[in-house]
Amino acid sequence: MEVIPVRVALRCRPLVPKEINEGCQSCLTFVPGEPQVIVGTEKAFTYDYVFEPTAEQEEVFSTVISPLLRGLFKGYHATVLAYGQTGSGKTYSMGGAYTSAQESDPSVGVIPRVIRRIFEEREKKADSEFCLAVSYLEIYNEDILDLLSSSKDRSALSIREDPKEGIKVSEVQCEKPVSCL
Repeated sequence: MEVIPVRVALRCRPLVPKEINEGCQSCLTFVPGEPQVIVGTEKAFTYDYVFEPTAEQEEVFSTVISPLLRGLFKGYHATVLAYGQTGSGKTYSMGGAYTSAQESDPSVGVIPRVIRRIFEEREKKADSEFCLAVSYLEIYNEDILDLLSSSKDRSALSIREDPKEGIKVSEVQCEKPVSCL
């Protein structure tokens, strides 16, 4: 089995109007042609990918997510994790406020783009059978929440170790739509 290492992409959001009005300035310097960012004047950090605040959603998707989807259609698992403090742009990048009216909007994030690509690939391979399992989790204040749960009272989920399946989140909803694929 092919080993695909964990990749880390840094996407820096632009200053928001409130920050600009308060006189805030970016403390980041981007190294041209390198996946590196310098914080202040002395601390440099290197990642697999670095996106400046001007990066469009499509650039992030095609650079970071598309390779994962190619593996997905070869039978590999894929996980995308957005991490950062509140207000850092995770929801924007992932596309959490998406509505179907925005389908062709360039600001659409990762999740709607992945779903669209999956259905496009399914159309191309009409003679193949697909089984797709999806989960959508949020880790907030060290609690794991299932965002696909229909329960109004979302209680925190637990992490368990299974001798056969390894470490997994217990009681997570895993939707397996059959008729739509």
